[in-house]
Amino acid sequence: MNNTKIYGFNFTIRGVLTIAFLLRCLLTSVVFAINHTSGAYTLDTESYLITARKLIESGQFANSVQPEIFRTPGYPLLLIPGILLGQQELVAIFIQIMLSCFTIFLIYKIALAIWGESKIATFCALLYAIEPVSILWLTLLMPETLFTALITLFIYLLIKYFTEKSWKYLLCAAITLAASIYVRPIGYYLPFLIAAILLIDSLTKIQKNKILMIHACVFFLVAMGSVGIWQVRNYVKTGYSGFAAVSDYNLYCYNGASVIAKQKNITFEEMSEQLGCNNPAKYLKFHPEQQEWSQSKIYRYMGKEGKKMIMSHTWDASIVHLEGTLRTLIETPAKLYLKRFTKQRNPALSPSSKIPKVLTGQTSWKAIFSDFHLSSLVFFADLSLLLISGAYLLGVTAALLSSNFLKNRAMIMLVSIAAYFLAVSGGVAGGYRFRLAIMPIICLLAGYGLWLIVDKIKPKNIQE
Repeated sequence: MNNTKIYGFNFTIRGVLTIAFLLRCLLTSVVFAINHTSGAYTLDTESYLITARKLIESGQFANSVQPEIFRTPGYPLLLIPGILLGQQELVAIFIQIMLSCFTIFLIYKIALAIWGESKIATFCALLYAIEPVSILWLTLLMPETLFTALITLFIYLLIKYFTEKSWKYLLCAAITLAASIYVRPIGYYLPFLIAAILLIDSLTKIQKNKILMIHACVFFLVAMGSVGIWQVRNYVKTGYSGFAAVSDYNLYCYNGASVIAKQKNITFEEMSEQLGCNNPAKYLKFHPEQQEWSQSKIYRYMGKEGKKMIMSHTWDASIVHLEGTLRTLIETPAKLYLKRFTKQRNPALSPSSKIPKVLTGQTSWKAIFSDFHLSSLVFFADLSLLLISGAYLLGVTAALLSSNFLKNRAMIMLVSIAAYFLAVSGGVAGGYRFRLAIMPIICLLAGYGLWLIVDKIKPKNIQE
């Protein structure tokens, strides 16, 4: 494999993958050395582990008491090998490290297919290899790393279909997209967008438009048909016709709650407490008639009420959603990084907290100095990570402003997919976590854009 010289350093994709693997192993080792295996857990982790154990014990996808409709089976399947081996954290995170490296390789292959230049492809892969959010998040037992790998594989297969018009790539792309939806339902409507892109593409080909239109229809039917199987299962088992009840829960407890909180001029946390979203017992106390309802009926109610909250205050809902979209694009994981590198369980380091909280009611100068020091760390970590994000976004902007953008349908498709994920990840829950799905696309466009910028300024440097 030929060496690729990047800013004075010689790289190959093998070298980039080696750097990525060692960096991820090192970070995981440090995190586990500080927090032990408990550092791999979040508030959502246990719900995935419960369903994984039920799959092992009974072959049924269920929670502790009934068929599971809140979560989907994609990520619990990844957890099964670790549970069987008695090392659920180490095995799962090792798999995630390998998946992250696989994503880097796919980024290289995608860039090579789009621009045909190994230097640009290697640079795009390097950008993802050192990207802070994706490196840190794989140390958690959460589905984002698996989801990102599947979405990146889907993009690669779709680009191969564009270049070769082969049925095998189209069908594999549809199945891979469906598999990603089983991991995270956020991609549920993506087949509609991709089918529309394929149909538009078919209309530009006068001689073969009918065949390409058939391709678009087949893609849609395979992708949504694969997803529909799970909806049939949900309906047969529980009477719930949706794909995952988490969508109805989010409508009520996130989207709707944040809109009403804005109307009442209170915090989202206070509104969530009033609705009983974080306490099932309190929720049923507020809705005593639902104590005899099935879980499917409760979730359907949440979905309807959430939509009512949003539709009754569409302007406020739009503002809240846009704010979340912007956070998804620019928020940094500084507080999470600091939390992962300290044993201290300080609320100021919580990923969900927006501003480091000063401990009130304490007169100890030591406590005040400690909190000031913590706030300074968060500030400088935020600033550093924001500068890194700014460099990536500068490259993306350069790529979008390039003369090749509108002529390159692969780039248009990348931007369309990124726009979809940004659009659906808005709202009060929006943040850097939801940027993980589009980081491969950001790295692809940033690598190309930054390469264009350097290519333009290099002759000036030489003349000087």
